[in-house]
Amino acid sequence: MSHSLISEFLKNPNHCNLPGQVLGVTSDSRKVRPGMIFVAIQGGSTDGHAHIPQAFQAGALAVVGEASFIPSGEQNYIRVVDSREALALLAAEIEGRPSEKMLMVAVTGTSGKTTTTYLVESILKAAGHQVGVIGTINFRYGEKVIDSTHTTPGAVELQHLLAEMRQAGCTAVVMEVSSHALKQKRVGSIAYDAMVFTNLSPEHLDFHPDMEDYYAAKASLFKDLADYAVSKGKNPVAAINGDDPYGKRLLREVASRSGLKVCEYFTPVLEITLDGISGVISNIPIQSPLTGGFNGSNIAGAVALAVGLKLSSEAIMHGVSALKGVPGRLDRVQSKSSVHVWVDYAHKPDALEKVLKTLAAIRKGHRLICVFGCGGDRDRSKRPVMGRHAVALADYTWITSDNPRTEKPQAIIEEILAGVQGVVDSTRFCVEPDRRKAIFGAIQMAKPGDLVLIAGKGHENYQILGTQKIHFDDKEVAAEALSVAKA
Repeated sequence: MSHSLISEFLKNPNHCNLPGQVLGVTSDSRKVRPGMIFVAIQGGSTDGHAHIPQAFQAGALAVVGEASFIPSGEQNYIRVVDSREALALLAAEIEGRPSEKMLMVAVTGTSGKTTTTYLVESILKAAGHQVGVIGTINFRYGEKVIDSTHTTPGAVELQHLLAEMRQAGCTAVVMEVSSHALKQKRVGSIAYDAMVFTNLSPEHLDFHPDMEDYYAAKASLFKDLADYAVSKGKNPVAAINGDDPYGKRLLREVASRSGLKVCEYFTPVLEITLDGISGVISNIPIQSPLTGGFNGSNIAGAVALAVGLKLSSEAIMHGVSALKGVPGRLDRVQSKSSVHVWVDYAHKPDALEKVLKTLAAIRKGHRLICVFGCGGDRDRSKRPVMGRHAVALADYTWITSDNPRTEKPQAIIEEILAGVQGVVDSTRFCVEPDRRKAIFGAIQMAKPGDLVLIAGKGHENYQILGTQKIHFDDKEVAAEALSVAKA
Protein backbone atom coordinates (compact mmCIF):
# COMPACT_ATOMS: atom_id res chain seq x y z
CA MET A 1 0.00 0.00 0.00
CA SER A 2 1.37 3.39 -0.92
CA HIS A 3 1.86 6.43 1.27
CA SER A 4 -0.37 8.45 -1.06
CA LEU A 5 -3.39 6.16 -0.65
CA ILE A 6 -3.42 6.42 3.15
CA SER A 7 -2.75 10.14 2.92
CA GLU A 8 -5.66 10.60 0.51
CA PHE A 9 -7.97 8.72 2.88
CA LEU A 10 -7.03 10.96 5.81
CA LYS A 11 -7.70 14.05 3.69
CA ASN A 12 -10.97 12.84 2.18
CA PRO A 13 -12.48 10.09 4.38
CA ASN A 14 -15.99 10.66 3.00
CA HIS A 15 -14.88 10.07 -0.57
CA CYS A 16 -12.68 7.02 -0.29
CA ASN A 17 -12.28 3.97 1.93
CA LEU A 18 -9.04 3.02 3.59
CA PRO A 19 -7.21 1.24 0.76
CA GLY A 20 -5.70 -2.22 0.95
CA GLN A 21 -5.14 -4.43 3.97
CA VAL A 22 -4.30 -2.60 7.19
CA LEU A 23 -3.92 -4.95 10.15
CA GLY A 24 -4.55 -2.35 12.81
CA VAL A 25 -3.81 1.08 14.20
CA THR A 26 -2.26 2.10 17.51
CA SER A 27 -0.84 5.10 19.32
CA ASP A 28 1.37 2.85 21.47
CA SER A 29 4.67 2.17 19.69
CA ARG A 30 5.14 -0.97 21.83
CA LYS A 31 2.10 -2.52 20.18
CA VAL A 32 3.19 -1.93 16.59
CA ARG A 33 3.32 -5.04 14.41
CA PRO A 34 4.01 -5.39 10.67
CA GLY A 35 1.03 -4.11 8.67
CA MET A 36 -0.13 -1.65 11.33
CA ILE A 37 -0.33 2.14 11.29
CA PHE A 38 1.27 4.02 14.18
CA VAL A 39 -0.19 7.38 15.15
CA ALA A 40 2.19 9.59 17.10
CA ILE A 41 0.41 11.64 19.77
CA GLN A 42 1.73 14.32 22.08
CA GLY A 43 0.60 13.13 25.51
CA GLY A 44 0.75 14.65 28.97
CA SER A 45 3.96 12.85 29.95
CA THR A 46 5.34 11.39 26.70
CA ASP A 47 5.49 12.41 23.08
CA GLY A 48 4.73 9.65 20.60
CA HIS A 49 6.76 11.42 17.94
CA ALA A 50 9.91 10.39 19.82
CA HIS A 51 9.01 6.75 19.12
CA ILE A 52 8.55 7.05 15.35
CA PRO A 53 11.87 5.27 14.57
CA GLN A 54 10.88 2.45 16.93
CA ALA A 55 7.53 2.10 15.13
CA PHE A 56 9.20 1.83 11.73
CA GLN A 57 11.66 -0.72 13.09
CA ALA A 58 8.70 -2.80 14.32
CA GLY A 59 7.29 -2.90 10.78
CA ALA A 60 4.75 -0.07 10.76
CA LEU A 61 3.03 0.21 7.38
CA ALA A 62 2.84 3.96 7.88
CA VAL A 63 3.27 6.53 10.64
CA VAL A 64 0.95 9.47 11.16
CA GLY A 65 1.98 12.50 13.19
CA GLU A 66 1.83 16.25 13.60
CA ALA A 67 5.55 17.03 13.75
CA SER A 68 8.01 17.35 10.91
CA PHE A 69 9.80 14.09 10.21
CA ILE A 70 12.02 13.13 7.31
CA PRO A 71 11.50 9.45 6.40
CA SER A 72 14.24 7.37 4.88
CA GLY A 73 14.01 4.69 2.24
CA GLU A 74 10.57 3.12 1.99
CA GLN A 75 9.25 4.67 5.21
CA ASN A 76 5.78 6.20 4.87
CA TYR A 77 5.23 9.24 7.10
CA ILE A 78 2.03 11.28 6.85
CA ARG A 79 1.84 14.66 8.55
CA VAL A 80 -1.57 15.78 9.80
CA VAL A 81 -2.96 18.75 11.71
CA ASP A 82 -4.50 16.63 14.50
CA SER A 83 -3.12 13.18 15.35
CA ARG A 84 -5.95 12.36 17.77
CA GLU A 85 -8.54 13.06 15.10
CA ALA A 86 -6.62 10.88 12.65
CA LEU A 87 -6.39 8.04 15.18
CA ALA A 88 -10.16 8.03 15.72
CA LEU A 89 -10.82 8.17 11.99
CA LEU A 90 -8.46 5.30 11.22
CA ALA A 91 -9.80 3.19 14.09
CA ALA A 92 -13.39 3.65 12.92
CA GLU A 93 -12.52 2.74 9.34
CA ILE A 94 -10.54 -0.37 10.27
CA GLU A 95 -13.47 -1.62 12.40
CA GLY A 96 -16.00 -0.98 9.61
CA ARG A 97 -17.50 2.25 11.04
CA PRO A 98 -19.79 0.39 13.48
CA SER A 99 -21.46 3.52 14.91
CA GLU A 100 -23.09 4.20 11.55
CA LYS A 101 -24.93 0.88 11.76
CA MET A 102 -26.39 1.12 15.29
CA LEU A 103 -28.52 3.56 17.28
CA MET A 104 -25.90 5.53 19.22
CA VAL A 105 -26.70 7.49 22.39
CA ALA A 106 -24.22 9.68 24.29
CA VAL A 107 -24.72 11.04 27.80
CA THR A 108 -22.48 13.81 29.13
CA GLY A 109 -22.43 16.18 32.09
CA THR A 110 -20.76 16.45 35.49
CA SER A 111 -23.31 14.40 37.43
CA GLY A 112 -25.98 11.90 36.49
CA LYS A 113 -24.27 10.28 33.50
CA THR A 114 -24.28 6.73 34.85
CA THR A 115 -27.88 6.73 36.09
CA THR A 116 -29.11 8.34 32.87
CA THR A 117 -27.38 5.67 30.76
CA TYR A 118 -29.01 2.96 32.86
CA LEU A 119 -32.41 4.60 32.39
CA VAL A 120 -31.96 4.98 28.62
CA GLU A 121 -30.74 1.38 28.41
CA SER A 122 -33.85 0.17 30.23
CA ILE A 123 -36.15 2.21 27.97
CA LEU A 124 -34.42 1.01 24.80
CA LYS A 125 -34.71 -2.61 25.97
CA ALA A 126 -38.42 -2.06 26.61
CA ALA A 127 -38.64 -0.75 23.04
CA GLY A 128 -37.16 -4.01 21.72
CA HIS A 129 -33.49 -3.09 21.25
CA GLN A 130 -30.48 -5.22 22.07
CA VAL A 131 -28.37 -2.73 23.99
CA GLY A 132 -24.67 -2.33 24.67
CA VAL A 133 -23.51 0.01 27.44
CA ILE A 134 -20.18 1.79 27.90
CA GLY A 135 -19.64 3.66 31.14
CA THR A 136 -17.99 4.24 34.48
CA ILE A 137 -19.15 1.01 36.13
CA ASN A 138 -18.53 -1.43 33.27
CA PHE A 139 -18.88 -2.19 29.57
CA ARG A 140 -21.58 -4.75 28.85
CA TYR A 141 -23.49 -6.38 26.03
CA GLY A 142 -25.37 -9.67 25.85
CA GLU A 143 -24.02 -11.83 28.66
CA LYS A 144 -20.60 -10.19 28.60
CA VAL A 145 -19.48 -7.73 31.30
CA ILE A 146 -16.06 -6.05 31.15
CA ASP A 147 -14.63 -4.02 34.02
CA SER A 148 -14.31 -0.36 33.12
CA THR A 149 -10.89 1.27 33.32
CA HIS A 150 -12.08 4.61 31.94
CA THR A 151 -15.54 6.11 31.66
CA THR A 152 -14.89 6.38 27.92
CA PRO A 153 -12.16 4.14 26.42
CA GLY A 154 -9.47 5.30 24.01
CA ALA A 155 -10.38 5.64 20.34
CA VAL A 156 -8.93 2.31 19.21
CA GLU A 157 -10.41 0.32 22.09
CA LEU A 158 -13.73 2.12 21.73
CA GLN A 159 -14.16 1.42 18.03
CA HIS A 160 -13.18 -2.22 18.56
CA LEU A 161 -15.71 -2.51 21.39
CA LEU A 162 -18.45 -1.00 19.20
CA ALA A 163 -17.62 -3.49 16.45
CA GLU A 164 -17.84 -6.37 18.94
CA MET A 165 -21.20 -5.10 20.19
CA ARG A 166 -22.57 -4.93 16.66
CA GLN A 167 -21.26 -8.39 15.84
CA ALA A 168 -22.93 -9.70 19.02
CA GLY A 169 -26.29 -8.43 17.81
CA CYS A 170 -26.57 -5.04 19.50
CA THR A 171 -28.90 -2.65 17.71
CA ALA A 172 -28.21 0.25 20.09
CA VAL A 173 -25.38 1.49 22.29
CA VAL A 174 -25.65 3.89 25.22
CA MET A 175 -22.43 5.42 26.47
CA GLU A 176 -21.16 7.90 28.99
CA VAL A 177 -18.94 10.48 27.33
CA SER A 178 -16.45 12.22 29.59
CA SER A 179 -14.92 15.64 29.04
CA HIS A 180 -11.50 13.96 28.85
CA ALA A 181 -12.74 11.78 25.99
CA LEU A 182 -14.19 14.77 24.16
CA LYS A 183 -11.11 16.95 24.51
CA GLN A 184 -8.82 14.07 23.54
CA LYS A 185 -11.15 13.15 20.64
CA ARG A 186 -11.53 9.54 21.75
CA VAL A 187 -15.12 9.68 20.46
CA GLY A 188 -14.17 11.19 17.12
CA SER A 189 -15.72 9.50 14.07
CA ILE A 190 -18.71 8.25 16.06
CA ALA A 191 -22.08 9.08 14.50
CA TYR A 192 -24.51 9.70 17.35
CA ASP A 193 -28.28 9.53 16.97
CA ALA A 194 -28.98 11.17 20.31
CA MET A 195 -27.20 12.92 23.15
CA VAL A 196 -28.04 14.16 26.65
CA PHE A 197 -26.53 17.09 28.59
CA THR A 198 -27.28 16.62 32.29
CA ASN A 199 -25.52 19.56 34.00
CA LEU A 200 -22.14 21.16 34.60
CA SER A 201 -20.42 22.08 37.85
CA PRO A 202 -16.74 22.44 38.88
CA GLU A 203 -14.92 19.13 38.39
CA HIS A 204 -11.79 17.82 36.65
CA LEU A 205 -10.10 21.19 37.05
CA ASP A 206 -6.83 19.28 37.43
CA PHE A 207 -7.28 18.43 33.73
CA HIS A 208 -9.15 21.45 32.39
CA PRO A 209 -7.49 24.83 33.00
CA ASP A 210 -10.84 26.45 33.80
CA MET A 211 -14.62 26.02 33.57
CA GLU A 212 -14.70 27.53 30.10
CA ASP A 213 -12.43 24.80 28.78
CA TYR A 214 -14.51 22.19 30.62
CA TYR A 215 -17.72 23.54 29.10
CA ALA A 216 -16.18 23.76 25.61
CA ALA A 217 -15.27 20.07 25.77
CA LYS A 218 -18.83 19.09 26.73
CA ALA A 219 -20.37 21.40 24.14
CA SER A 220 -18.30 19.84 21.34
CA LEU A 221 -20.53 16.76 21.55
CA PHE A 222 -23.51 18.88 20.49
CA LYS A 223 -21.56 20.85 17.92
CA ASP A 224 -18.68 19.06 16.17
CA LEU A 225 -19.94 15.53 16.78
CA ALA A 226 -23.52 16.46 15.95
CA ASP A 227 -22.25 17.87 12.65
CA TYR A 228 -20.35 14.65 12.03
CA ALA A 229 -23.51 12.60 12.61
CA VAL A 230 -25.41 14.80 10.15
CA SER A 231 -22.64 14.28 7.58
CA LYS A 232 -23.25 10.53 7.94
CA GLY A 233 -26.94 10.86 7.21
CA LYS A 234 -28.23 10.89 10.78
CA ASN A 235 -30.62 13.40 12.36
CA PRO A 236 -29.36 13.60 15.94
CA VAL A 237 -31.57 14.49 18.89
CA ALA A 238 -30.13 16.61 21.71
CA ALA A 239 -31.86 16.53 25.12
CA ILE A 240 -30.48 19.44 27.15
CA ASN A 241 -31.25 20.30 30.78
CA GLY A 242 -32.88 23.73 30.84
CA ASP A 243 -32.70 23.85 34.65
CA ASP A 244 -28.90 24.08 34.49
CA PRO A 245 -27.17 27.43 33.73
CA TYR A 246 -24.69 25.81 31.37
CA GLY A 247 -27.56 23.87 29.82
CA LYS A 248 -29.31 27.16 29.08
CA ARG A 249 -26.16 28.48 27.45
CA LEU A 250 -25.78 25.33 25.37
CA LEU A 251 -29.41 25.57 24.27
CA ARG A 252 -28.78 29.08 22.94
CA GLU A 253 -25.63 28.02 21.12
CA VAL A 254 -27.09 24.99 19.33
CA ALA A 255 -30.71 26.11 18.86
CA SER A 256 -30.34 26.78 15.13
CA ARG A 257 -27.74 24.14 14.32
CA SER A 258 -28.57 22.46 11.02
CA GLY A 259 -29.74 18.85 11.28
CA LEU A 260 -29.88 18.80 15.09
CA LYS A 261 -33.24 18.35 16.83
CA VAL A 262 -32.99 20.16 20.18
CA CYS A 263 -35.23 19.04 23.06
CA GLU A 264 -35.09 21.20 26.18
CA TYR A 265 -36.14 19.43 29.36
CA PHE A 266 -36.98 20.54 32.88
CA THR A 267 -37.64 18.56 36.04
CA PRO A 268 -41.33 18.85 36.91
CA VAL A 269 -42.79 18.67 40.41
CA LEU A 270 -42.61 15.01 41.40
CA GLU A 271 -43.54 13.04 44.50
CA ILE A 272 -40.30 11.83 46.05
CA THR A 273 -40.24 9.48 49.03
CA LEU A 274 -37.90 6.91 50.56
CA ASP A 275 -39.59 4.35 48.32
CA GLY A 276 -39.34 6.11 44.97
CA ILE A 277 -40.45 8.78 42.51
CA SER A 278 -43.83 9.26 40.87
CA GLY A 279 -45.41 11.90 38.68
CA VAL A 280 -45.89 12.93 35.06
CA ILE A 281 -43.07 13.83 32.65
CA SER A 282 -43.82 14.87 29.05
CA ASN A 283 -47.43 13.74 29.59
CA ILE A 284 -46.20 10.26 30.48
CA PRO A 285 -47.04 8.78 33.93
CA ILE A 286 -43.82 7.82 35.70
CA GLN A 287 -43.25 5.39 38.59
CA SER A 288 -39.66 4.69 39.60
CA PRO A 289 -38.09 2.90 42.56
CA LEU A 290 -35.19 5.37 42.38
CA THR A 291 -35.36 8.25 44.82
CA GLY A 292 -34.07 11.81 45.08
CA GLY A 293 -34.60 15.06 43.25
CA PHE A 294 -31.49 14.58 41.12
CA ASN A 295 -32.86 11.24 39.95
CA GLY A 296 -36.04 13.07 38.99
CA SER A 297 -33.80 15.16 36.73
CA ASN A 298 -32.06 12.07 35.36
CA ILE A 299 -35.43 10.50 34.56
CA ALA A 300 -36.58 13.73 32.88
CA GLY A 301 -33.48 13.69 30.67
CA ALA A 302 -33.93 10.04 29.69
CA VAL A 303 -37.61 10.61 28.93
CA ALA A 304 -36.87 13.71 26.82
CA LEU A 305 -34.34 11.74 24.80
CA ALA A 306 -36.74 8.83 24.33
CA VAL A 307 -39.54 11.15 23.23
CA GLY A 308 -37.13 12.84 20.81
CA LEU A 309 -36.31 9.41 19.35
CA LYS A 310 -40.08 8.80 19.01
CA LEU A 311 -40.10 5.76 21.29
CA SER A 312 -43.54 4.73 22.53
CA SER A 313 -45.01 5.98 25.80
CA GLU A 314 -45.44 2.34 26.85
CA ALA A 315 -41.73 1.62 26.36
CA ILE A 316 -40.81 4.75 28.30
CA MET A 317 -43.15 3.93 31.21
CA HIS A 318 -42.02 0.31 31.41
CA GLY A 319 -38.34 1.17 31.00
CA VAL A 320 -38.35 3.73 33.81
CA SER A 321 -40.22 1.48 36.23
CA ALA A 322 -38.10 -1.57 35.38
CA LEU A 323 -34.84 0.00 36.57
CA LYS A 324 -34.68 -0.98 40.23
CA GLY A 325 -31.37 0.68 41.02
CA VAL A 326 -27.92 1.65 39.80
CA PRO A 327 -24.79 0.22 41.47
CA GLY A 328 -23.28 2.81 43.79
CA ARG A 329 -25.77 5.55 42.91
CA LEU A 330 -27.90 6.19 45.98
CA ASP A 331 -27.69 2.42 46.28
CA ARG A 332 -29.62 1.18 49.30
CA VAL A 333 -28.02 -1.43 51.56
CA GLN A 334 -30.66 -4.10 52.07
CA SER A 335 -31.24 -4.99 55.70
CA LYS A 336 -34.03 -5.76 58.16
CA SER A 337 -32.61 -3.02 60.36
CA SER A 338 -34.72 0.09 60.89
CA VAL A 339 -31.65 2.20 60.05
CA HIS A 340 -31.65 3.29 56.38
CA VAL A 341 -28.21 3.12 54.73
CA TRP A 342 -27.21 4.25 51.23
CA VAL A 343 -23.95 4.07 49.32
CA ASP A 344 -23.34 6.76 46.71
CA TYR A 345 -20.52 7.62 44.31
CA ALA A 346 -20.71 11.35 45.16
CA HIS A 347 -17.05 12.38 45.12
CA LYS A 348 -17.34 16.03 44.09
CA PRO A 349 -18.95 19.02 45.79
CA ASP A 350 -22.04 19.34 43.62
CA ALA A 351 -22.86 15.63 43.79
CA LEU A 352 -22.36 15.43 47.56
CA GLU A 353 -24.50 18.51 48.13
CA LYS A 354 -27.29 17.12 45.96
CA VAL A 355 -27.42 13.70 47.57
CA LEU A 356 -27.36 15.14 51.09
CA LYS A 357 -30.16 17.58 50.26
CA THR A 358 -32.11 14.73 48.70
CA LEU A 359 -31.92 12.59 51.84
CA ALA A 360 -32.51 15.56 54.14
CA ALA A 361 -35.77 16.26 52.32
CA ILE A 362 -37.17 12.77 52.98
CA ARG A 363 -35.81 11.94 56.43
CA LYS A 364 -39.07 12.82 58.24
CA GLY A 365 -37.48 14.22 61.39
CA HIS A 366 -34.79 11.57 61.75
CA ARG A 367 -31.06 12.25 61.76
CA LEU A 368 -28.91 12.23 58.65
CA ILE A 369 -25.39 10.86 59.21
CA CYS A 370 -22.70 11.17 56.54
CA VAL A 371 -19.44 9.27 55.99
CA PHE A 372 -17.11 10.67 53.36
CA GLY A 373 -13.52 11.40 52.36
CA CYS A 374 -11.66 12.75 49.33
CA GLY A 375 -9.41 10.91 46.91
CA GLY A 376 -5.69 11.49 46.81
CA ASP A 377 -3.73 12.70 43.77
CA ARG A 378 -6.82 14.48 42.47
CA ASP A 379 -8.23 18.01 42.45
CA ARG A 380 -7.41 19.37 45.90
CA SER A 381 -9.61 22.46 45.61
CA LYS A 382 -12.80 20.46 46.15
CA ARG A 383 -11.75 19.07 49.56
CA PRO A 384 -12.69 22.03 51.80
CA VAL A 385 -15.87 22.59 49.78
CA MET A 386 -16.99 19.00 50.30
CA GLY A 387 -16.18 19.26 54.00
CA ARG A 388 -18.33 22.38 54.26
CA HIS A 389 -21.27 20.75 52.44
CA ALA A 390 -21.09 17.61 54.58
CA VAL A 391 -21.11 19.26 58.00
CA ALA A 392 -23.67 21.87 56.97
CA LEU A 393 -26.20 19.43 55.51
CA ALA A 394 -25.78 16.34 57.71
CA ASP A 395 -26.59 16.15 61.40
CA TYR A 396 -23.33 14.31 62.03
CA THR A 397 -20.34 13.67 59.76
CA TRP A 398 -17.59 11.09 59.88
CA ILE A 399 -14.59 12.41 57.93
CA THR A 400 -12.47 9.51 56.72
CA SER A 401 -10.30 8.24 53.86
CA ASP A 402 -11.46 7.56 50.31
CA ASN A 403 -8.70 6.38 47.94
CA PRO A 404 -5.69 8.22 49.39
CA ARG A 405 -3.41 6.81 46.69
CA THR A 406 0.10 8.24 47.20
CA GLU A 407 -0.98 11.06 49.54
CA LYS A 408 -1.03 10.76 53.31
CA PRO A 409 -4.65 10.29 54.51
CA GLN A 410 -4.21 12.79 57.33
CA ALA A 411 -2.96 15.47 54.91
CA ILE A 412 -6.12 15.04 52.82
CA ILE A 413 -8.29 15.19 55.93
CA GLU A 414 -6.60 18.42 57.05
CA GLU A 415 -7.59 20.04 53.76
CA ILE A 416 -11.18 18.84 54.25
CA LEU A 417 -11.19 20.27 57.76
CA ALA A 418 -10.16 23.68 56.40
CA GLY A 419 -13.67 23.97 54.99
CA VAL A 420 -15.34 22.82 58.21
CA GLN A 421 -13.94 25.54 60.46
CA GLY A 422 -16.55 28.04 61.50
CA VAL A 423 -19.45 26.11 59.92
CA VAL A 424 -20.37 23.91 62.89
CA ASP A 425 -18.85 23.11 66.26
CA SER A 426 -16.83 19.97 66.88
CA THR A 427 -19.80 18.08 68.34
CA ARG A 428 -21.21 17.67 64.81
CA PHE A 429 -18.32 15.77 63.27
CA CYS A 430 -15.38 13.50 63.98
CA VAL A 431 -12.30 12.25 62.16
CA GLU A 432 -11.62 8.53 61.65
CA PRO A 433 -9.03 7.86 58.90
CA ASP A 434 -9.86 4.12 58.86
CA ARG A 435 -12.83 3.91 56.47
CA ARG A 436 -14.09 0.61 57.88
CA LYS A 437 -14.11 1.98 61.43
CA ALA A 438 -15.86 5.14 60.23
CA ILE A 439 -18.65 3.15 58.56
CA PHE A 440 -19.10 0.96 61.61
CA GLY A 441 -19.10 4.02 63.87
CA ALA A 442 -21.73 5.83 61.80
CA ILE A 443 -24.09 2.84 61.71
CA GLN A 444 -23.62 2.03 65.38
CA MET A 445 -24.51 5.58 66.41
CA ALA A 446 -27.65 5.59 64.23
CA LYS A 447 -31.02 5.20 65.91
CA PRO A 448 -34.15 3.58 64.38
CA GLY A 449 -35.33 5.64 61.42
CA ASP A 450 -32.02 7.48 60.97
CA LEU A 451 -30.44 7.77 57.52
CA VAL A 452 -26.77 7.03 56.86
CA LEU A 453 -25.02 8.10 53.66
CA ILE A 454 -21.65 6.54 52.79
CA ALA A 455 -20.32 8.73 50.00
CA GLY A 456 -17.40 8.80 47.60
CA LYS A 457 -16.71 5.29 46.36
CA GLY A 458 -20.09 4.00 45.24
CA HIS A 459 -19.72 0.92 43.06
CA GLU A 460 -15.96 0.61 43.62
CA ASN A 461 -15.01 -2.59 45.41
CA TYR A 462 -11.48 -1.54 46.23
CA GLN A 463 -9.44 1.07 48.07
CA ILE A 464 -6.14 2.43 46.75
CA LEU A 465 -3.54 2.82 49.49
CA GLY A 466 -0.23 4.03 48.13
CA THR A 467 0.22 1.99 44.97
CA GLN A 468 -1.72 -1.00 46.30
CA LYS A 469 -5.34 -1.76 45.47
CA ILE A 470 -7.04 -3.74 48.24
CA HIS A 471 -10.56 -5.15 48.33
CA PHE A 472 -12.97 -2.78 50.02
CA ASP A 473 -16.69 -2.56 49.27
CA ASP A 474 -18.75 0.07 51.12
CA LYS A 475 -21.94 -2.00 50.75
CA GLU A 476 -20.30 -5.12 52.15
CA VAL A 477 -18.86 -3.25 55.13
CA ALA A 478 -22.18 -1.47 55.75
CA ALA A 479 -24.12 -4.73 55.60
CA GLU A 480 -21.73 -6.28 58.10
CA ALA A 481 -22.06 -3.26 60.38
CA LEU A 482 -25.86 -3.44 60.17
CA SER A 483 -25.85 -7.13 61.09
CA VAL A 484 -23.64 -6.45 64.10
CA ALA A 485 -25.75 -3.48 65.18
CA LYS A 486 -28.95 -5.55 64.83
CA ALA A 487 -27.45 -8.39 66.85
